[in-house]
Amino acid sequence: MSQGDVMDGEAEKDRLIAPLTGDGYTVVLRNLHKLLRPKTYLEVGVRSGRSLELAECDTIAVDPTFTLREKFFGKKPSCLLYQIGSDQFFREQDPVSLFGRPVDLAFLDGMHLVEFLLRDFMNTEQHCSRNSVIAMHDCVPADFAMTRRVEIAPKDAQSKNEPTWWLGDVWKIVPLLRKHRPDLRIYLVDAPPSGLVLVTNLDPDSTVLSDNYADLVEEAVAMGEGDLKSYVQSIKLTPSTEFKTFESISRYFYL
Repeated sequence: MSQGDVMDGEAEKDRLIAPLTGDGYTVVLRNLHKLLRPKTYLEVGVRSGRSLELAECDTIAVDPTFTLREKFFGKKPSCLLYQIGSDQFFREQDPVSLFGRPVDLAFLDGMHLVEFLLRDFMNTEQHCSRNSVIAMHDCVPADFAMTRRVEIAPKDAQSKNEPTWWLGDVWKIVPLLRKHRPDLRIYLVDAPPSGLVLVTNLDPDSTVLSDNYADLVEEAVAMGEGDLKSYVQSIKLTPSTEFKTFESISRYFYL
């Protein structure tokens, strides 16, 4: 047995979930844009703008440091860029006022810590309609090392499956929402490399998350390896093929 075989065996042993085999997350997002035809789109955590390119409607993009690719604007009639953190954006701006209507589709891919994603979710929901869709990235980790709250882990503690990946602990938002917001409809899609969470049946008037924010963060930070394993075991992945045609996607979402 070669050293490579040994390393592959260790990686497989440490894996929490089998490799995701659906369409990539950007393909799923493209289908959401193409089939649902949102009139307004909000993206938090943009970086190069790879996913931002997919939007063909009025768009707001938020990131503290843009490194946008040339084609990010695409066919959008308008695109507002806010080079600030999402907390500052939601504190100073009102997406509904900027758009003149609620957010139809949002993609949250900012800081990979649960308290940040929780704030982004609850702030975004306030500017949505009930049938709007909020997508969240990186919530299906392959192993425990990926979920460390410190981005630069010691070399011997990095993921043995994908050593350059850092997902942080944003996975915790799924069990939090399941427990404290059972009214939401939550789908986890088998989109590599790290899943895509799609949430609808939103309630912009709900204050459950904001009223209990400190307690929810304390609950989330206390979650450990056992909670992660239980979460992964509880996952029922929705095939990305469900979002390839209007007939199939309309069973889950409508705008």
